[in-house]
Amino acid sequence: MTTPAAPQRHKVLIVDDDPGMVHLLARTLLDFAQLHFAVRGDDALAKLAQHKPDLLVVDAELPDLDGYAVIERMRENRDLDHTSVVMVTSHNDASHRQRAFAAGVLDFFTKPIDRDLIRMRVQQILSGEGMELIELDERPLPERRAAAPAVAPRTAPPAAARGEQPDFEPTMINWPTESPTARAQAAAEAAQAEPAAPAAAAPAAAADAAPPIDVHAVTSELFERMSAILSQAEVLRERLPADAGADEVYPIQRIQEECAEVIQLLVTISGEG
Repeated sequence: MTTPAAPQRHKVLIVDDDPGMVHLLARTLLDFAQLHFAVRGDDALAKLAQHKPDLLVVDAELPDLDGYAVIERMRENRDLDHTSVVMVTSHNDASHRQRAFAAGVLDFFTKPIDRDLIRMRVQQILSGEGMELIELDERPLPERRAAAPAVAPRTAPPAAARGEQPDFEPTMINWPTESPTARAQAAAEAAQAEPAAPAAAAPAAAADAAPPIDVHAVTSELFERMSAILSQAEVLRERLPADAGADEVYPIQRIQEECAEVIQLLVTISGEG
């Protein structure tokens, strides 16, 4: 099976200055959309003009322009008429909902978000289904939510080392602590254990025998580290005096923007893995 090329995928711009929310949304949407990121309103406007995404997922509150201002200014660009909007916010009162829907927002999610619901709604919007204004916050949770496998902490040893049954193919993982010799021996044992494939299927069998890196596990840990950097940058920003000059604010802003770019690269890598 081949992964669709990035240009054929729907583009989604995620705008949020909360690193945890950026991480959560990225993990929720990365497998079916090409994601872009911004941590500030002015950066979001630049990314909107650059990428012309199909969907904008924006926080109501940002360090500079709020989400409503971003939407209003986005609508001034006729090249973005096709861009739909979903808002994510910590406010759940009626006034915020009315303001969001008056601005043309298709859906309104309150933090902490439900990953299954927002994923389902984003898929509906990107596919052109259910474009009317629908609020999903009061809908019953899908039963499949409980079946989603949890991501193992990065400090946990392999399941086989704990005497547990792993929930993945052991030969498909290269653990960082495993030596090259051990990996080669494991690959050889796996090759001997698998039945011989017909001659016509030899290329596919050879490809399956190669143990790839667990890209999602690696990018998940890198997401956490980039999120930590974003959190520290926000602490530094909050400690700046109210009369701080541009020369003091700019370095911190650049850290946040560069972290967002790295997260975008990680999502791209994870989507191709």
